[in-house]
Amino acid sequence: MFSHVASPFSQHVSPFSLHASPFSRLLTSLTCVLLLTCVQAGAIDSDDKKNPVGSTVRGSSGVDAAPGLLSASPPAQTDSPFESSMPEERSLTDAAKAERKKEKELSELSKIKKSVKISNAPCLTWLPSTDTPRAVVLCVHGLGLHNGTYADFGQRMAKLGYAVYAIDVRGFGSFMEAKGRETVDFDGCLKDIQSTLKVLHRAHKGVPVFLLGESMGGAIALRATAIYPDLVDGLISSVPANDRFKQNHTRLSVAIHLLENPDKPFDVGKDIISQATKKQELRDQWSKDPLNKLNLSPKELLQFQHFMNQNHKCAKLIQVTPVLFVQGCNDMLVKPKGTVELFNELATRDRQLDLIANAEHLIFEENQCTDEGINKVSSWLDAHLNTHGKEDRADSAKTSNTHPKTSQLEPTKNDLQTLER
Repeated sequence: MFSHVASPFSQHVSPFSLHASPFSRLLTSLTCVLLLTCVQAGAIDSDDKKNPVGSTVRGSSGVDAAPGLLSASPPAQTDSPFESSMPEERSLTDAAKAERKKEKELSELSKIKKSVKISNAPCLTWLPSTDTPRAVVLCVHGLGLHNGTYADFGQRMAKLGYAVYAIDVRGFGSFMEAKGRETVDFDGCLKDIQSTLKVLHRAHKGVPVFLLGESMGGAIALRATAIYPDLVDGLISSVPANDRFKQNHTRLSVAIHLLENPDKPFDVGKDIISQATKKQELRDQWSKDPLNKLNLSPKELLQFQHFMNQNHKCAKLIQVTPVLFVQGCNDMLVKPKGTVELFNELATRDRQLDLIANAEHLIFEENQCTDEGINKVSSWLDAHLNTHGKEDRADSAKTSNTHPKTSQLEPTKNDLQTLER
């Protein structure tokens, strides 16, 4: 992953030299901004936004919402006088090419750098009172947070009979004090998730294991589901999109600090927190938590950006795994429209997008769980408890063409205005 990205920090890059002229430094700064802009644009734009039959978009009232933002049918076919005479072999060849392309993309996304150190990720657990849980949920936190931010969610879900586990992403939480693993490492995190999922399947034999992530954690969970489909019985991804408000300001800030010192952390927490919530109590709690990592280096932020840029590729590779996307309509950090666009890229037919009207950026972390959010998750889990497992999903994919199309009611005016921001 990151090891294959050309690094701007090489000793051969003269603009970073201490002897570079002010003009060279300014030119390099502008180049960095333009480069980040181009990379970001490539992650958002999409040429193929399909909405397979069976997809559901639900508003906070429980009715289906915002169908106008989804492609209601496959791309229109172009009439051609040669179409009827097209050899069947050519169609098979095209299908084979498409399959090879998917395999190549999956191989690229699955590449883990050889230098990754194997370790056990710090993990918190909330278990139900029953011996056998209804299901297992593994949680991945957002940027700057830690596994303890899922405490309220874990406790509430445990009371409903679910076993909830939450791990730290490398570079955050307890990892900040772990020598050699105190910097952000997405490859290492993916390996941690893989090993943790294997342990959970062994510890809870026959019980479905679901993966849940929020914000950055939602993107990590998305990637893990794409590359470890046999280990994930279902995905719940909250605000995973890379399309954020005030991105140009963030890019400029990163570019400036990149010139000063690519490895020197600087405060990014203030801007993130101010956009993520208007609640002063939550802002204070977020900023004062000693386990939160609010200072990140330009190099770490570029790694984060590169990882998030792969979201749309990951969504296309999730073929049959059930997926629930959750988005707060009052989110001022991640654009709700970006989540809808990412949702459109999911290849699985078993997918659902739930919109929570009064929710900000955080929906499951930092004590932001509401009854509505818990009910949405538990209801979706309940609906998939009897259909977990690879064989069940494969059978579902084969027969999905015979399923009736899910009805989609008109969204409220407020839903449309929020999503079209």
